[in-house]
Amino acid sequence: MDEQQQKSPQPVPAHQGLRPSAKQRLGKYRLQKRLGKGGYCEVWKARDTVEGIWVALKIPSPDVAGKRDNETILREVRLVAQIRHPHIMPVKNADIIDHHAVLATELSAGTLEDCSRPMGVRRILSIIHQVLDGLSYAHQKRLVHCDVTPGNIFLFSNGRAALGDFGIGVQVTGYMKTIDDFGTPGYVAPEQAFGKPTYRSDCFSVALVLYEFLTGVLVRWPFHWPPKGAERLRDRTGTEFVRFMKKALDANPEKRFANAKQMLSAMEAATPVGLRKKIFGRSQEIIPGWQQLRKKSFTRRYLRVFTDFYSCVDCGEPIAESMQCCPWCGSERNRFDDCTRFSHLCRRCHKGVAPDWHYCPWCYGPGFIPQETNGSPKPDYQGRCEHCGGKMMNFMKYCPWCHRKARQKWQIWPFPEICGQCGWSVDSAYWNWCPWCMQRLL
Repeated sequence: MDEQQQKSPQPVPAHQGLRPSAKQRLGKYRLQKRLGKGGYCEVWKARDTVEGIWVALKIPSPDVAGKRDNETILREVRLVAQIRHPHIMPVKNADIIDHHAVLATELSAGTLEDCSRPMGVRRILSIIHQVLDGLSYAHQKRLVHCDVTPGNIFLFSNGRAALGDFGIGVQVTGYMKTIDDFGTPGYVAPEQAFGKPTYRSDCFSVALVLYEFLTGVLVRWPFHWPPKGAERLRDRTGTEFVRFMKKALDANPEKRFANAKQMLSAMEAATPVGLRKKIFGRSQEIIPGWQQLRKKSFTRRYLRVFTDFYSCVDCGEPIAESMQCCPWCGSERNRFDDCTRFSHLCRRCHKGVAPDWHYCPWCYGPGFIPQETNGSPKPDYQGRCEHCGGKMMNFMKYCPWCHRKARQKWQIWPFPEICGQCGWSVDSAYWNWCPWCMQRLL
């Protein structure tokens, strides 16, 4: 065939007929539910029927005309295929199914976007340390992520964090080209907003995420220092860390850290000495028996708060009778009929009650006829009802004397943070769910 008559390979056509739905089969994958939708793809929880595992499956989103563009997912596949790092979300499988590019990755417990703000200092520093570690490797491979946001930081139940979604990432090849995809509003460096991202832009985005989860405030343009929340930042971390954050959030890219490796070293140096070994030591996933160590550490820290611990029927982790759900796995199936330390039982929620209480403090069930307390263990009261003045235990949802809902926010030492929804004490370094309002922490 004459050279002039030869045609270059055509891109795979985007088929318009695909309408993903639960239980639908897509190649070897069976879709269960949609987890989210981004700028260029839908993400589904799917079952790999060959390997027998759950995965997160990316499928191109339709544009206004109903067409699905494969190119962005294929570009992400090609970029991520160049890097292998524990803190970068790997590609498990990529394929063309029914004329559509699909990308399968590990299924995480959630993303940082799902977590409450602010977060415990140790927990967020551990997450950002891992993100910067993965981003350092990407920068060494001359890749700029361009979209570091809480929604693209994936969290796993063993404490691991991984940076994903390189869909609009670019590769540096001698000079930096102008791009049309500007990233997620609110987490974009000034120079990237003009289409000129660099390694420094990624560092700026990481700093925005870190500041938000330390203070509860997302810094906005024009990024003047000090932003709102700076006093809280100093109180939680110290003056050295404030100086680190000021440099990381400088609107002038030339005054920022040159790349993620440099930023990671500076963050380690600025972290208070008491936290360095806990955060920057060996990660939990490579410590033999880390689950047993975690459980022992938790019970030692919080035994005085809860007095008694029981094992969750689904995951076996320590739970307390006052919890609405298991904070480790989210299970609501726990019953305390045979293990409560109280002498009487609420038949509605299957939790123990003291014989002299008028109502169950754990659920809004019917009242009781008070009885003598002879021989019954005395409850360990720590507070009083703001309505009637009756004595209450930590984390009681209702007053056992007047039946009204507790007004006070149970914020108990030594918990390091509070739930963004109910305002009660939580510890996301251990828990994935708030046990009081069942809000997802991870």
